[in-house]
Amino acid sequence: MKVYDYYKEMNKGMSKKNKKHIIITVVSLIVLAIFMYFTSVYMEIIQLDEIGEYSNIYLKNFGFKAIFFVITFVIIFFVFKISNKITLNKCIKYHNDAKHPMMKLQYTLVIIVIALLGGFIAKDVFYLKFLEFLNSTSFGTSDPVFGSDVSYYIFQRPFLMSIYRFVSFLWFCVICFTLANYFIIIMPIDNTVLLKDSRLKPILNHNLINISIFFIIKVFSYRFQKEEILYSTRDGIDGASYVQASVWLKYYNIAPFLLIIIVLAAFIFLKKNKLKQALTSIVAFPVVWIVVLIIATVIQNLFVAPNAYKYEKKYLKNNMEMTRKAYNIDSVGGHTFEDIEPLTKKIMNENSNTKENIRIVDLEATIDSNKQLQSLTPFYNFNDGDILSYNFDGKEIPVLISAREIDTKKIQDKTYLNKMFRYTHGYGVVINPINKVTKQGQTEFIMSGLNNKTSDGSLKVKLPQIYYGELTNNYVVVNEKDSSKLTEIDETGTKEVNYEGKGGIELNLFKRLLFSIKNRDGKLLISSNIDSNSRLLINRNIVERVKRAVPFITVDDNAYIVLTKDGRLKWVLDGYTTSSNFPNAQFYGNVNYIRNSLKIVVDAYDGQVEYYVIDKDDPVIKTYSKIYKDVFKYDGLPEDIKEHIRYPEELFNIQSEMIEKYHLDPSKEENVRAFDGKQNFWNIATIQNKDTKQEEVLEPFYNMINLPGKYSKNEELILMRPYTPIGEKHNLVSWLAVRNSYEDYGKLILFNFSNSSNVFGPYQIEDKINQIDSISKDMTLWGTSGSEVFKGNLLVIPIENSLLYVEPIYIKSSSKSIPEVRLIVAGYQDGNEFKYGIGTDLDLAINDLFGITESEDKTKTGETNNKDDEKEEDKDKEKIDEIKEKYDDIKKQLDELGKILEEEEAE
Repeated sequence: MKVYDYYKEMNKGMSKKNKKHIIITVVSLIVLAIFMYFTSVYMEIIQLDEIGEYSNIYLKNFGFKAIFFVITFVIIFFVFKISNKITLNKCIKYHNDAKHPMMKLQYTLVIIVIALLGGFIAKDVFYLKFLEFLNSTSFGTSDPVFGSDVSYYIFQRPFLMSIYRFVSFLWFCVICFTLANYFIIIMPIDNTVLLKDSRLKPILNHNLINISIFFIIKVFSYRFQKEEILYSTRDGIDGASYVQASVWLKYYNIAPFLLIIIVLAAFIFLKKNKLKQALTSIVAFPVVWIVVLIIATVIQNLFVAPNAYKYEKKYLKNNMEMTRKAYNIDSVGGHTFEDIEPLTKKIMNENSNTKENIRIVDLEATIDSNKQLQSLTPFYNFNDGDILSYNFDGKEIPVLISAREIDTKKIQDKTYLNKMFRYTHGYGVVINPINKVTKQGQTEFIMSGLNNKTSDGSLKVKLPQIYYGELTNNYVVVNEKDSSKLTEIDETGTKEVNYEGKGGIELNLFKRLLFSIKNRDGKLLISSNIDSNSRLLINRNIVERVKRAVPFITVDDNAYIVLTKDGRLKWVLDGYTTSSNFPNAQFYGNVNYIRNSLKIVVDAYDGQVEYYVIDKDDPVIKTYSKIYKDVFKYDGLPEDIKEHIRYPEELFNIQSEMIEKYHLDPSKEENVRAFDGKQNFWNIATIQNKDTKQEEVLEPFYNMINLPGKYSKNEELILMRPYTPIGEKHNLVSWLAVRNSYEDYGKLILFNFSNSSNVFGPYQIEDKINQIDSISKDMTLWGTSGSEVFKGNLLVIPIENSLLYVEPIYIKSSSKSIPEVRLIVAGYQDGNEFKYGIGTDLDLAINDLFGITESEDKTKTGETNNKDDEKEEDKDKEKIDEIKEKYDDIKKQLDELGKILEEEEAE
């Protein structure tokens, strides 16, 4: 038989010289690609080592990726090669029988390309799942349907499923490749061929065998489909339901055997040329599935739906139990207020520490104030601020701490020289007390200014420069201890400094070339301001920096900065281990398991990153610790970080939202019944948005209080969020607190109100404050004068068995002015009434609330001990009375002005 060699015919017209050029070009491109790839590997290694010697993570991953690339490449290549060989042999026989010339096609290069693509994709799919599979850690908890440890679903099942999907998809591609191969070789030469042609029988058999193998492979999928009922959804509840466990589970158990029988029957019929019977056999499989679907639908609608609780209570309980474990809310503490007592002077006096630590400033307004008062140069800015606990004179108080960072957008002269070499870092922090303001209503400072002036001698900043932060998204070059080169702008903009830290990558010529190519920055290569003493500070955004080293950890982007006792500034971030494979647990977005397993510390000067394990019971972080040895530290947080540790708002948001439904204890049947009927569900308390006037959920807020009941004897920093009943009601039913101290870190407590009490919620209190005549008039008058008037955060502060509500009212004279606290409203509930007091500070507001004078208040707190004190008190009283008189006069004038305006409007 004559064989038409397509490639041979093409090569006849190609000269040896052209062939040589093509070979040289192809080889050169391959060599260049390999060089570029390993160059990128080298650059990744040096960047990770600069972060903190974390290249071992990358190298381990790289090694296992390489192994899986080779394995999958070899498998794909040989499977396609063997399939192609069989195809060509059958084509040759077909053409021999038909006495037709056959086109000879060389598929080796095509198969190599397919295998390369498959290998590159598969290596990223397999490597981490395989490492988790090898190093899995038991959860000690079994799923309620199959009885397998949760570790199987988190670590083992994903890898086994990946193997199945790979084999299944590979064989599907082989089927398509084989069919296309036959079509390309046979049809151009013999396009009149009929299926009943006897010469096609070997070819048809080959394709039928391929399809049969595909169905045999599919048999293994039913184990995973059976387990998939643990992640299904019914009426908004995730996990197995009655119909799935009673009907579909049985189907998935028999489906593999049914499929094998059908495939064998179809194959036998085809061998006997009984195509109709073969087709009938194949159709039987989807028919069985349809029958099962009908049975499941009938059972669901006729039996389960009319009496859902009877059938579903077991599965609802499973969902409740597993969800509570997945989000670590199964051991929430509890305290019930039998009755809410009206707040009294006595209670306030006995809880003076709580009163002194009440937050009276709005965080957003305080940060806005800091930007205007404390940026101090055009190129500094504050990204945000965070509430932490600090010890001053032996007393814990809550403060707002904000980092003064470099903002390249604000550099006046944006030359390459300035952005790369001169304006390289931020400078220092600002610390504000959140429980007091100045006489003008502006925020006070514990630490401020570019000289880091402080009112407390225990605070010292020895390294104020911030080279790594939240706003540092660009790379810079510093010249270590080399005054002959460019110095960096420091502090006020007139002072200059050279970097003396350990951060950055030393720049030799080769590294300069690599990073100039990577960043498309030719000036980096040719600049005369760079020599052997220069260092490239790269990956300076702290969130991206910590993610780069441990990409398998979810990192909270809300970092906070801490001033340590040795005068260094360090960023602290929270790291989470998450999964979407926790069986029978409710999903939150795309995850159904989360733990705050890590505190990540980043030095703001050197950029060194350290990962500290704070949840040593988390099986996921244990598994990663086995995989990547010596990466995660188990020896405890440094003392400076312990003292200022705080629970992350992001995780608290997730947990508080899950508790809306899952606060019910599933061990009690009445709670499962209530869960089924959506009874006793909660909503997070809402409040009116100050801008849109629309109702929105109240965000969590930090408070320093003495927890009610048995939980605390001293004031401590907590994060809290209140709840109201589901529906349109706004009264409080509970509030959730999480403790922040290192000893009690992460302990959740629900403080519940009895069903018989009617406790005002934030929305109701806000409405009552809006109805205060003097407040309404004052805000209207201030607003008409061109000023912007707005309310700060409304806080609900528990004090023993009482609640104190506090809200500041701000005024800004223009868009660029500094916001000032003009008034503070404090109040409590007495029956169905809202008792309130108003003052220019919290003390005056509380005094007004209880109708007491300043001297009476001082007597109650034991401040009048001798005659000198009494004289001072009299002087203070005179000043206060004078201020009150002036305030009353101004208020009276404003009231009169309001009446005049109302009359003019009426006319």
